[in-house]
Amino acid sequence: MDKRITSSTLFHISVMSGIIPTDKKQLRACLLCSLIKKQEQFFKSGCDNCESLLEMRGHMDRVMDCTSQHYDGAIAVMQPSESWVAKWQRIDKFEKGIYAVQVQGRLPEEIEDELESKGIKYRPRDGSARD
Repeated sequence: MDKRITSSTLFHISVMSGIIPTDKKQLRACLLCSLIKKQEQFFKSGCDNCESLLEMRGHMDRVMDCTSQHYDGAIAVMQPSESWVAKWQRIDKFEKGIYAVQVQGRLPEEIEDELESKGIKYRPRDGSARD
């Protein structure tokens, strides 16, 4: 078995190092897509998937409204479009990253209304929404 580190492996490591939170303090999950990041990361750069909709960047009150520190499980997704787990969790169209299996909480009603006005149906990530 060849144990050499390839340039492809190094590339994936370097890409994921900017995505994976460095410690477990103040981790939160996006209530819309379930991406897990540190509270500070959501504040500095918003949500990698939902920023155009939720506008968390630079707004701590919005970060607190649109994320939750209460979530169950975590899934590391490197190639979302090729992952059956990502498809099952409905995150196969999102960016690579760490995602919660379930997120407790709901977006505030006014944000749900904003999404609805843009033609987006909000599906809570707490397991309560069924097809």
